[in-house]
Amino acid sequence: MKVRTPARFLLSLIALMLLAAPAAVRAQDARSALTNFPESQAVLYVNARRLINEAAPSVVPPEVLNKGLAEAKQFIDLNGLEYMIAGARLKGDLSAKQMPEFLFIVRGNFSAEALLSGARMLGQEMYTQETVGTKTISLFTLNKPASADGTQNSKKFPVDQIAAVALDANTIAVGIPAYLRDAIETSGGGDRARLKPELVDLALRDPNTLVSLVADIPPGISQHIRAMGAPSNAEMERMVDAVRQVQVAVNMQPSTFGVQSIIRMDDSEKAMALSGLINMGVGFLKGELQKDLQKISNSSKADATAALRVLETLTNASRGNEVELNVTFQQAGLADVIKRQFEAKKQAAATASAPGAKKTAPVKRRRARPRRK
Repeated sequence: MKVRTPARFLLSLIALMLLAAPAAVRAQDARSALTNFPESQAVLYVNARRLINEAAPSVVPPEVLNKGLAEAKQFIDLNGLEYMIAGARLKGDLSAKQMPEFLFIVRGNFSAEALLSGARMLGQEMYTQETVGTKTISLFTLNKPASADGTQNSKKFPVDQIAAVALDANTIAVGIPAYLRDAIETSGGGDRARLKPELVDLALRDPNTLVSLVADIPPGISQHIRAMGAPSNAEMERMVDAVRQVQVAVNMQPSTFGVQSIIRMDDSEKAMALSGLINMGVGFLKGELQKDLQKISNSSKADATAALRVLETLTNASRGNEVELNVTFQQAGLADVIKRQFEAKKQAAATASAPGAKKTAPVKRRRARPRRK
């Protein structure tokens, strides 16, 4: 027994290392991709593998999930996706009329070149190619250019061109051409500005993260908000302008989901003030929900009760110049809410298609009578 026990322990240890290795490699791949992402004001990271293969099955009815995955598989196997990163950035001064540039990077078990080849087949008269470093990118023209006589054609899309490239065999990038060129430069070790390290750390702070959105707030953001029609409020604007970076993330534990938000302020004093304001707002919201529970019918109380239960799990901590908020909710509770919604839709569809159901007849429009001369 003494001889076999160490051997059994060693085999168990090797097995655990083999099981853990893929997850560790994927985490390193995601961090590397974010570290080499071009400088951006906002970045969304999605752990697609866990979201689709672990989170979705725990809350979405199997028949609904399986149908959706089967329909998507005609184009791409969603079960084989690893991660997605979406970035947005503004070029030049902050303006209410300026449309941000965007970039998407997706990695999975698909062939990036096959996807690009299919896109070029569909838009064979819409694309050109150019070389950037060692990569060949495809540029797709979405809006027709001006005619020879200078007449402008109507724009069907908000951007005139998008570009796409295979960063490697299983990673594809799609976005605004200039943004995509920067992504090629940064991924190849070029000297282009990269995503700030503190934003990378915020996005991946929790190893159980499913989805994480991080944003670098530009100075004077309150002026931009006011330009979009928000009412003027001096104290609120001072608080908003003190925000430097924001993170909102969804994570997954064995039986719960969590929503986390980290707000970085100018200094610790502003962080404490924001934390206190949030506590006041949450207290007011709890009171309103409790009042609503006394008014609504029993059939509508389940969702309101669930919302109040989630709100009561809120933790609010101020540490240095950061405010960290966390709420948790049971996977089983969310699954019940989603199940009720699907059942209500199914019941409504069945009632509408029943033999005795009343169908609204299409309204017949009278033809205009020709005028007598």
